[in-house]
Amino acid sequence: MDTTYSRDAIADLQGLTREYASFSRSRGGLGNVLGGVVGLVVFGAIWLFGHGLAITVLAVGLTATWLVGKETIRRRLYRRFGEVQETWTGTARRTHRSGVLLFTLILLAFAVWIVAAGWLSKPAVAWPYLIFCLATPLILWRCLYTLGEIMVGSGLLLMCAVVASGHTPALLGLLTVPCYAAAMIFLGLFEHRRFRALETRLRTRPEAQE
Repeated sequence: MDTTYSRDAIADLQGLTREYASFSRSRGGLGNVLGGVVGLVVFGAIWLFGHGLAITVLAVGLTATWLVGKETIRRRLYRRFGEVQETWTGTARRTHRSGVLLFTLILLAFAVWIVAAGWLSKPAVAWPYLIFCLATPLILWRCLYTLGEIMVGSGLLLMCAVVASGHTPALLGLLTVPCYAAAMIFLGLFEHRRFRALETRLRTRPEAQE
């Protein structure tokens, strides 16, 4: 049966589509909750117990769990009506690219300094930092998009590198990690409730019931 839509109905559908697409990148929902919990747990464990093999396994394992888990959550929970890719505005795209470029330049300089300073003579210390320097820009570019994700993600990766090298991070300099992690938990819960409301609106639209 043919259906004629008014301008208001079309505008409403476009708005719903944009909001649905935002969960492909800029909104993480329960993925943000997972990242916030991981950030708090890793920071707290290092604060209480310092470094060691168990802490290294915990930090690396939980960080990897978040990076993989948040995309799994995105696909399983927030793609119920099909695949849609969010179109970034020029400002958001430029901000992300500029941030990744800045991190890349800093980490490249750090990697060069590690080699020049002769750290390679101590592989157990040097290689965790080199892996951190090489992997972080790629992870930021492909996996982390929002400010909260970048702040928590880069902090987690740095803590993983430090504890893997046999040292304890200077946690006072990383207090932004638990702050952003706590904020991500509340943001993620808010986003998830918003998606549930969006889901209800999409399911009750006339074209969804035809």
